[in-house]
Amino acid sequence: MSQGQAVSVNGVELFVRKFGDPGLPMLVVIHGGPTWDHSYLLPAVADLSDVSQVVMLDLRGCGRSSRTPPIGDLPVEALQPDYLADDVAALVRHLGADRAHMLGFSYGGGIAMRVIDQHPDLVRSVILASTTAYQDFREELEASADYHERGTLCTDIDFADPAVTGPNAADGALSRAMAFGGAPRDIWQLGRIDEWHEVLGNVRFSSDWNAPFAAGLLRRAAPDDPAEALTSWGGPVLLLQGRHDLAFPIGVARRLHAEVPGSVLVEVADAGHMAHFDNPSAWISAIRTFLGSS
Repeated sequence: MSQGQAVSVNGVELFVRKFGDPGLPMLVVIHGGPTWDHSYLLPAVADLSDVSQVVMLDLRGCGRSSRTPPIGDLPVEALQPDYLADDVAALVRHLGADRAHMLGFSYGGGIAMRVIDQHPDLVRSVILASTTAYQDFREELEASADYHERGTLCTDIDFADPAVTGPNAADGALSRAMAFGGAPRDIWQLGRIDEWHEVLGNVRFSSDWNAPFAAGLLRRAAPDDPAEALTSWGGPVLLLQGRHDLAFPIGVARRLHAEVPGSVLVEVADAGHMAHFDNPSAWISAIRTFLGSS
């Protein structure tokens, strides 16, 4: 498995891993969080290296890429999502591809839609996994008995705890606490929660995004009208959502599928937000089928 390297684009350093034959079509994977790194999507995504050259990266402000103070010197203003989309496009060009498939997971789905909006000619197809184009889905979550039941299993975060939010807290401490505390809602297969904790234990969480998000300084990940951006672009779209997603409920995927002509919707059975972990065989199979026809 690739150990990764730093790649310079757009005045930032991106940590990048590549898997598979460079002669195969490129598949760029954009992680979510955005305070996570790419590692939680391994090894599911790397298993696609026999059908594509898989390129995984840490977004700016994440993991081992350029960071804001005190870790690095990247300005906080440079975390706007349109810059992230430009980074992805610049990376594709830097690696010598004219076009690439995009896979955007959760927050990364919004960035993938921005890449389409800002660089439509660069995108061969897009896979929008466990993500949303909308913001008005709270009512659907509140109406879900599963959402409330799983909530009772989650661990509350003490935002007054200096070890989590204090000035001397470890890098990514808040995001790490939220990821572990919210695990019963993120995955569906509770019998595998110890395995999921192991995955989380390897994630390089970051704190760069916490303050600007809390202050409302950052634009939303997706473009202003995602459905219009996808429709105007007109390329192949796969919507890949866990049927029991308790972060972005299945209704958001069904709604976007109805609004984007020709899109493909796959509802992953027995899976929650982390559908690639809950039901990896179905998740990977859906992507293989889609890439084979795109």
